[in-house]
Amino acid sequence: MQISSICKYDAYLRSSKQVGRPCLKTRVTCRTALRTVAVTSTSNVQFSNLDSERDDSDIILPLANPLERFNRLGTSWFGVVCELEGVVVPDLTSEHRSAWRALAREERLELPQEYEMHHYASLKPDQLVSQVFKWSRNPQEINRLVSRKHELFFEELASVGDCIQPGTVEFLDLITSLNVPCVLLSQQSLLHVKSILSDSPVQRFLSGKLNVGVASATSPNILSLVTSEDVRYGLPDPEAILFASNLLHRPLDRMIIVGSSLQTLEAALELDVRCVMLSQKFKYRELSKANLVVNSLNDLCFQNLKNLFQDV
Repeated sequence: MQISSICKYDAYLRSSKQVGRPCLKTRVTCRTALRTVAVTSTSNVQFSNLDSERDDSDIILPLANPLERFNRLGTSWFGVVCELEGVVVPDLTSEHRSAWRALAREERLELPQEYEMHHYASLKPDQLVSQVFKWSRNPQEINRLVSRKHELFFEELASVGDCIQPGTVEFLDLITSLNVPCVLLSQQSLLHVKSILSDSPVQRFLSGKLNVGVASATSPNILSLVTSEDVRYGLPDPEAILFASNLLHRPLDRMIIVGSSLQTLEAALELDVRCVMLSQKFKYRELSKANLVVNSLNDLCFQNLKNLFQDV
């Protein structure tokens, strides 16, 4: 067989996409045979890059695997990210604002504006101190102010009572019983989250030490926490969602975000992630970009979540 005919046949294999390609097994067999003939006939021509030039249509899709199809009939192939404040616990924005005002009066600092506390409520506390309120840029001073703010916040929180939203325990029971891994997302520190969840029914879903990053695909019955220590920027920056996706070993197209704030919705839309919003603080028309809008977690069932993946 001549070298020219080998090159022509190889070009035909690569350009026959429009007229119907042979099956993958046939193409690989033919190329292997042609390379064998070419190598035995001449030592000056190299065909080692023939297989590497195959296009993406040669890759077998995951759904061609029957075990993968069977797995997708189940529940453990996607992951859930729940916003802590507004979903698992009530919206504590008013308590945070009161703590910031009390801190400003105590330290004789300029009082933060209502617009700043409302518009940047989802940012990390250290971002608020240094970038929004502009109280200090000294890291040690920032940490001291944030720690004192947490103390004032929990003094305000003592009058709230039960900090768990109705339907939260039932929802977490549902997804853990179905082996769906879940992450609780908070813009506050780990110490802050531990203090809120320490005496709540949600604690039994967490590990004993409330470690960050304890959840994985192999331990779906243990929830994970993503807090301010894990990310550099707060919402609507999508960094926290990307970190949660990596933590659960799930790609973004298999993630569901359950939130209640516009910042969470914005981050989910930026990453094109499926999003379920709770209409507790905003009207339905403001959350129209979400895939699903419900009043509370009591309105969610597993079929609602699975229906979000009908196009997959």
